[in-house]
Amino acid sequence: MRAPGIARIVSAALGLFIAGTAGPVAAEPAPGPSTGPGAEPQAGTGDPVHWVRTLQLLQDRVAAGSLAAHESQPLLIARINADLLGAPPEIWGHRNNLRSAITFALSGGGPAILRRLTARDGLGEPEATLARGALAYVEGREAEAKRLLQDVDTTDLPPTLAGAIGLTQASLAVTEQPVRAIALLDHVRLLLPGTLTEEGALRREIFTLGQTGDLRKFEALTIQYLRRFPHSIYAGNFRQRLAYQLTQFDVGHDEARFATLNRILNELRPDSRRDLYLLVARAAIQEGKTASALRASEKALALCAPGSAEAIQGQLYRAAAEIVNLATFQSGSRTLRSLDRAKLTSRDQLLLDTALSTAEEIGRGLAGQPGLPEADSASRPARTAPDPADGPASLIPKAQATIDRIDLMLSRATP
Repeated sequence: MRAPGIARIVSAALGLFIAGTAGPVAAEPAPGPSTGPGAEPQAGTGDPVHWVRTLQLLQDRVAAGSLAAHESQPLLIARINADLLGAPPEIWGHRNNLRSAITFALSGGGPAILRRLTARDGLGEPEATLARGALAYVEGREAEAKRLLQDVDTTDLPPTLAGAIGLTQASLAVTEQPVRAIALLDHVRLLLPGTLTEEGALRREIFTLGQTGDLRKFEALTIQYLRRFPHSIYAGNFRQRLAYQLTQFDVGHDEARFATLNRILNELRPDSRRDLYLLVARAAIQEGKTASALRASEKALALCAPGSAEAIQGQLYRAAAEIVNLATFQSGSRTLRSLDRAKLTSRDQLLLDTALSTAEEIGRGLAGQPGLPEADSASRPARTAPDPADGPASLIPKAQATIDRIDLMLSRATP
């Protein structure tokens, strides 16, 4: 007998998404009436087809940004898992039920039901292969999962199962065959528009495109994601990863690449745009991309209220990039010393400390060099041009080496 508390919570969760669901639905419609030998049962309130449809409806609310749906998901999965394991053996003689169980396992349901099904005889094909391959994938046996699933043709499968298998195939292919993974994800996201499956396929494809260096399609799909799933529960993590990926494209390298960043971020509200420019600037500092850090921090500062914590952040990132260049070293160093560290996060306080230490080290190198400003002097142009033969140019590699140490410290401090 189920705990009444869990039953009440699950019932509340079902009411939440049934009342709030709009747009395309992940699951196939219930099979229509049919007669004759071997006819599939209609989906009712107590069969795997209905249970898995219920889970997918809830997951689609997660893609729309429902925190309540997200928090209810583990309870619903546990309830469905228990119902599947407790179902009478005869229901597994119907193909729709088998396919729903495979979809459930690949949608976060875990391996328990697949272990039971794969121990049975007479599952038939392609369900037997799909169940074994899905079980191998869920249990982390990727080589076996790839052997069983990589060549499966999903054309004749129901959309939800085809989507789950397609996402799995793409995950198995992404490291060694990113182009194939992109093609699979293209198919999945077109198969189930408006669902969590599409949202997940779109996120994965965007970062796989980053792996291949296709900036044009990366831009198009990123804009599509920001338009279609701005409130997804996973959007925050997406933006963090997006900032890192944009630095890998070195968007500050030239005007054309930076214009790509601007077009992407123009899809966001000003406050969200500001925050993502700050994320890009910080990621660029970590990656040693000073041009990207300078450009992104300037764009962020234009969106910051004077004296705000965000403005202090932007000034920090800009100054940390400026001290790598002799032409901007003095202004960057002065900015670092003027910042209110109380308005910075602990991670940014670490960046400030290491940047100040770097500036002092560079300043000691500058001190006494002919034709260069002294380390603690006010910013002013050099009285005479430095002579490369005297060694001032050697300070640039030294400064970059110090920034590399900042990157290392940040990477160790970043969870």
